[in-house]
This record gives sequence, structure tokens and C-alpha cells, in this order.
Amino acid sequence: MRTIGRPALAALHPQTRRHLENGKRLRAAAIQEFALHGLHGAKVSNIVAAAQLTQPSFYRTWPSKEAAYEELVTATIETWQASTRLVLDGPDDWTLEERLTRGLDQLFRLITRDRNLTRLILDAQKNDSDWLRPFLQAYEDMFEQAQLKGWVTSRLPAEALAQAVFALLDRFFQIRLYLGNATVEDTTRELIQLILPMLQEAHDE
Repeated sequence: MRTIGRPALAALHPQTRRHLENGKRLRAAAIQEFALHGLHGAKVSNIVAAAQLTQPSFYRTWPSKEAAYEELVTATIETWQASTRLVLDGPDDWTLEERLTRGLDQLFRLITRDRNLTRLILDAQKNDSDWLRPFLQAYEDMFEQAQLKGWVTSRLPAEALAQAVFALLDRFFQIRLYLGNATVEDTTRELIQLILPMLQEAHDE
């Protein structure tokens, strides 16, 4: 969901501005309700009460509780996937370490910005073993391009690099960040120390 800055928001028609602000409040309240109670336990009445709005406001935003849940989950996963595809992005003169550091920092900040939302997504996908497949594919595509550019070793297939790096990221996210045991900065730094030698293994031979 695109965020509108305050100057742009203030320039909008009052009714449009009010609608956007109400939508933001409903979204925050819905995330909290779904994270705490799941889809089936969540109540629209609780969402609108937390947002200090009425049920008609909810149904002007979403046709049903299920639609709200699906939109939140789908939009968030798409945003995470887009951020994943940019992990190695950056200016031409950046080193691999600079690209990874910036990319992982931004990705981790995104997925930990709202812990209720993160919990909601993980709970929503816990019975779907395939939901991470697009993320793995994004890493494989990314490393294929990095190999072509000479950034990482070509002695290992891009698919193997993707599996290894993704496994480390997932583990460190679950144990360090999701449980609140480390900061984004510390987690990123530890991961870079592990990942860089693997990506550059025998790269200069």
C-alpha cells in the first residue's frame, strides 16, 4: 500500500483526506486484531472500535473481514518480495559488501517495522510450505545476474547460493529479529560476515 506524505495529504480534498486517514486507522486496527486472533477469531466490531470508527466505514474499505485479511496478507508479501529483489541493487561503484549490507538492512527493517503485521503474515502462511518459493526464486535470479557481472563465485550454481543464503537469512530472522534478541544492525553485520566468504569463495582464483 502506497504511503502519502503529509504535504501531499494536506493538499487533498478534505473528504478524500478523511477517507485515507480512516483507511490507515482501519488497517492498523485490522492488523492488530488479525495478529492477536487470526482470521476466524477476529471481529469487525473490535477493529472499528480500535480505529474509533463505525462498521459502515469498515465495509466502505473492504467488502468483508475475509477480504481485509486477504488484502493485508497479499499486499505485504508482495512488498517483501519486491524488497528481496533489490538486495543487490545499488550504484555501479558499490562493492558486493556495500550492496548486501544496504539490501539486507532495508529488507530486515521492512519486515520488522510492524511486528503485529509480521506475526500476521507468518501465522497466515504457516500451513503453506510453498509460500517462500517466490523468495527463493528471487535470490536465484539475483545470484545468476551477480555471477554474470562477476560479483560472486560461479563455482556454485546460483540455485545453491540462493538456498544457502536464504537459509541463513531465515534462521537469523527467526532467532534474532523476530524474537527481539538482536538489532537489525547487529544481525546484518553477523550475516555479512558469514555470507561474503561463501559468495566470494574461490572467486579470485
